[in-house]
Amino acid sequence: IVSSYWNELLPLAPAPIGMLAVCGTFGAGMAGVEVPFYAVLPVLLVIFVAVLGGRLAVVTKNQALDAEIHNLCAQLSSTARSVRVEYRTAWTGFCKPKHARTARIVAFVPTGAVSIPGQRSIPAQSSIPVQNIMVTVPPGAGPGQQLQVQTPQGIQTATIPPGVGPGQNFILQPGPPVVQTQVIQVQAQVVS
Repeated sequence: IVSSYWNELLPLAPAPIGMLAVCGTFGAGMAGVEVPFYAVLPVLLVIFVAVLGGRLAVVTKNQALDAEIHNLCAQLSSTARSVRVEYRTAWTGFCKPKHARTARIVAFVPTGAVSIPGQRSIPAQSSIPVQNIMVTVPPGAGPGQQLQVQTPQGIQTATIPPGVGPGQNFILQPGPPVVQTQVIQVQAQVVS
């Protein structure tokens, strides 16, 4: 399937013909032959339409192949037990921002335990048991202030309890992950 993709630069093939028409007009003008610009205009218009139509054809064909690969990945995911196969694309449409590059990626996402050769099995994010976290209060922080703490479940919000000051520890029972834009780095250790 991958070899069936069309190159996105293919529609630009007629562009050099347009450049030759424009250069030929200027060259003829320098040689003393009067060629009106409107004589070259139909050639440029045909080339412009050919480039746009070619781009549309390439994008349409490639997106059909993307849909086929997406379906194949979905079928593979339904048969695989420990991995989910995802087909991810970016900037595959007709228009895209300047300097954006088309991306097509097949991602294998583990759904159970992850096995790393030579190491023990690491459970997937969803099966990590909730563990209490010991948090050390950073300098300048005090009771009632909220901190962002990195835990095995992700970034968590922790409120410093009353009576706990800088340099002292308190226990955090992680809940669902919370992601904030500002993160205060603190020391944390997993305790039973």
